[in-house]
Amino acid sequence: MKISKKDRELVKQKYNGLCAYTGKALGDDWQVDHVTSVYKHSNDAYCRYVNIDDIRENIQKVHDLDNLLPALKIVNHYKRSLDLEGFRRYMKDFHKRLAKLPKTTGVPATKRRIVYMNNVADAFDVSVDKPFLGKFYFEIIDSISLPTESTNSFGKLMLGPPD
Repeated sequence: MKISKKDRELVKQKYNGLCAYTGKALGDDWQVDHVTSVYKHSNDAYCRYVNIDDIRENIQKVHDLDNLLPALKIVNHYKRSLDLEGFRRYMKDFHKRLAKLPKTTGVPATKRRIVYMNNVADAFDVSVDKPFLGKFYFEIIDSISLPTESTNSFGKLMLGPPD
């Protein structure tokens, strides 16, 4: 199911144009992330329900706005179909994977992998010596309680890039 332009803009504004995972500006090349992946949601529906209408109805819930977050393209790609806790566990060991990357290589695929991993590291502000702290940007922002006038229509803190 394709996400409408209206819903895509609503998702983007959940965090005022910032990536829900990193807090970095989305720019033009961003993606809508399914917190619970389409794959996992669909698989669960087939396991839990017998009636085909119940299965279809449950699968459609994967596209509810509550399950959608704005994400940098590289972050959404790196998250793959992991659920939130699986992605958190994966990110907690990211600095170890960075440390294992070769310093030099003549292999083109390995060169691309090093660039890719360093781009992910930059997005999350992680390095070999600075591991992921265990909380995503949206979790930090959502835990802050602010007066209504300081929040957007989703009740989220408005900390976007300057206009």
